[in-house]
Amino acid sequence: MPELPDVQVFREYLDATALHKEVRSVSVSRERDILEGVSRSRLTDELVGASLLETRRHGKYMFARLSPGGWLVLHFGMTGYLEFAEDKDAPEHWRLVLRFGENERLAYVCQRLLGRVSYTDDPADFVEAQGLGPDALSDELDRERFDEDVAGRRGMAKSTLMNQAVIAGIGNIYSDEVLFHARVHPERKLRDLDDGERSKLYREMRRVLRKAIECRAQPDRMPRSWITPCRGKEGECSACGEELKTLKVNGRTAYICPNRQKK
Repeated sequence: MPELPDVQVFREYLDATALHKEVRSVSVSRERDILEGVSRSRLTDELVGASLLETRRHGKYMFARLSPGGWLVLHFGMTGYLEFAEDKDAPEHWRLVLRFGENERLAYVCQRLLGRVSYTDDPADFVEAQGLGPDALSDELDRERFDEDVAGRRGMAKSTLMNQAVIAGIGNIYSDEVLFHARVHPERKLRDLDDGERSKLYREMRRVLRKAIECRAQPDRMPRSWITPCRGKEGECSACGEELKTLKVNGRTAYICPNRQKK
């Protein structure tokens, strides 16, 4: 599922390909499954004749500002991504296509229909309405705010990191990676962590997400010392050689090194 690093990569991709191009036409597929809070006709009216001026990201959401005003909102669900191309045909499983000229188009692709396309007048209002916590890499989420938000929570470490109302942007894959590097078992209660452990968890959260963006969110480009490239395989911990194990945490599969992450 696209998480914060993936969406940041999508954002940079849009910036490099589709900014400042006038939208000539809009196509929407599976309107009832994909559009949220906006109709096809309203979205078309807002987009046709507009240009995408800049982008922002909050957690797993991306916002693109339109030249007359307002913002296109994209959430990528489990399988979503963007594809810019100089051809007329849209890719398989396209849900939204913006055509800029005779041949150029940007497609929002989402095979499993779990993503969403929305429109908002103000990203801050949208974030508040969605009940999202601060972005995991934002200046707003400093160490003091992190402690305030997580120190007294009764939930398990993995579940809390994945709770978008607490911290926006982290999902199943990167919660495992953060906890692995912080040497925190996913089932430990956050309120039981001491100050040093919380400090390390915060540092590793920021470091892991930034490094993942640097690696373009591609597992095969991530450091060999990480567990993400080993997901779904019989991997070993690069630090101690222990075989990686899996367990269920609130219905989600977590990968851990049982030697480094003690409960």
